[in-house]
Amino acid sequence: MLDFNVEFNNLYFIETLILLPLKPYGPHILPKFLTKPVRVYTPNLDRNVIGKENKGCTIIYQWVNLINGKMYIGSGWNGSVRLLSYWTPSTLKRNFPIYNNLLYYTHNNFALAILENLGKTGSVTKEFMLSREQYYLDIIFKYDKNMNMNNYPTAGTILGFKHPPSLGLNRSGYLNPMSNKIFSPEFLAMHKKINSE
Repeated sequence: MLDFNVEFNNLYFIETLILLPLKPYGPHILPKFLTKPVRVYTPNLDRNVIGKENKGCTIIYQWVNLINGKMYIGSGWNGSVRLLSYWTPSTLKRNFPIYNNLLYYTHNNFALAILENLGKTGSVTKEFMLSREQYYLDIIFKYDKNMNMNNYPTAGTILGFKHPPSLGLNRSGYLNPMSNKIFSPEFLAMHKKINSE
């Protein structure tokens, strides 16, 4: 339940009254948001609500670490799919600061804010979504680079990442661990079936 907002140096602090503690072990700092959020969640308590309220919506969101104050800005073409991926073990194993922080501090020590709801999925272009994310990234990189969990100052930097052509050359011939291996007919049939789909 949100009580009131206090604007301080263009950052928003939200006071919350929750009877249950967010984390059973430790002091939390007051989260700072880059703009007045549309919605604020306690991730572990509101996981189902996060999926329901952001289903089919294009969103700009912010994670705030309640222990050290670090922030992460992201966008999601389909909000529920993107936000719920933060609980997927295979996603959390990727080596990015946000995933490492979620694993180390757990979801209990984070606040999740929806900064902008851009409408239903497909109602805006991906370029517009990335431009709105870029707006917040410019603020966070200007504000304090040390409080940032984003790897890149440009929105969508890893979106559609293409490996350089030289990578294929580096993994051909004897450099490829699968080169000169003898494969069973079952293995070859399985790969033929997968590649034909």
